[in-house]
Amino acid sequence: MLTAATIRDAHADVITLLHGDVDACAHNCRIPAEAGRDSLVFVTTPDDLQHAVKRNAAIVVVHRALAPLAVSSSDGARCCFAVGAVPMAMARLLHYFDRKAERFAQWGARHPTAIVHPTATIGDNVMLGPCCVIGARASIGDDCRIGAHTVVENDARIGASTVLHPQVFIGAGCEVGRRCEIHPHTTVGSDGFGYAKDASGRPCKIAHLGVVRIGDDVEIGGNCAIDRATLTATCIRSGSKLDNICHIAHNCDLGENGFYTAGFMMAGSTTIGRNFMTGGNSVVGAHLTLADDVALAGRSTVTSDIPEGGQYGGFPLQPLPEALRTLASLRQLTAMRRKLNGFLRQARDSGGT
Repeated sequence: MLTAATIRDAHADVITLLHGDVDACAHNCRIPAEAGRDSLVFVTTPDDLQHAVKRNAAIVVVHRALAPLAVSSSDGARCCFAVGAVPMAMARLLHYFDRKAERFAQWGARHPTAIVHPTATIGDNVMLGPCCVIGARASIGDDCRIGAHTVVENDARIGASTVLHPQVFIGAGCEVGRRCEIHPHTTVGSDGFGYAKDASGRPCKIAHLGVVRIGDDVEIGGNCAIDRATLTATCIRSGSKLDNICHIAHNCDLGENGFYTAGFMMAGSTTIGRNFMTGGNSVVGAHLTLADDVALAGRSTVTSDIPEGGQYGGFPLQPLPEALRTLASLRQLTAMRRKLNGFLRQARDSGGT
């Protein structure tokens, strides 16, 4: 539940009250076309606003450009706010309607099938789901939520207010910071892919004795794999966000506040700077260094260092404007080849007469 008064008082730095009853209350958030009298609605177009007014939504948050129209459309029966960036308003307000905690609370503080080693440390207000396993000397911070069948191995540390969804694996000695969220089927701290070949060519496994260290406010999607380091630490630094199906190899270091879209893969011992952004299915090779503020287009492949921030794309990697021109040229390659063959035939025919 969210009241207009809460928005006005707690989020005035981002969201501005335009008009209406601050006692208005929303119990859900809906798209404008499906809103009800108890709904919060975000509006970015005049059509959306018309739907919200017609359906008498309880609280309407409009883009600032629509503020004059929103005021003129008011019939006094709703509360209306304006915001410069609707996604930021969503980031501020949608959590009031998030019932995720109920997934864990239904089992109580500790499900009877949860297995907790006697030497583990469990903080206050921690919820442990069915069949989760907390290993020896592991530490779980206050207000954590540990899902069903999740495993936190020996000596691992989980910071306060972190959520581990069902079937997450946190390997021995690995560290997860505060206020993190790791989604189902993700593995943190599996062995890296490291082998040496003997004289016969047979692969011999290199033991991985390092750990994974994850900073604060990191979110990791489902089905990700983050390998422990050989001897030191694979690091994902604070504020980073990983989409689903990402692979982070051993000894890598991901800088603060990076965005890693679905299907991102990187090889071992590579360092990525702060504020990295990438489209889906991008690949970064091994033993590379990428500067701060690098952005990659989707399906890019990085095979050498990127010493300066900027936008890049393609394979081989180019500055983004050049990569786009290359991509456009590829679409014309067949026609260009046909024309070239025609010119060559004409040249041969001319030379023969």
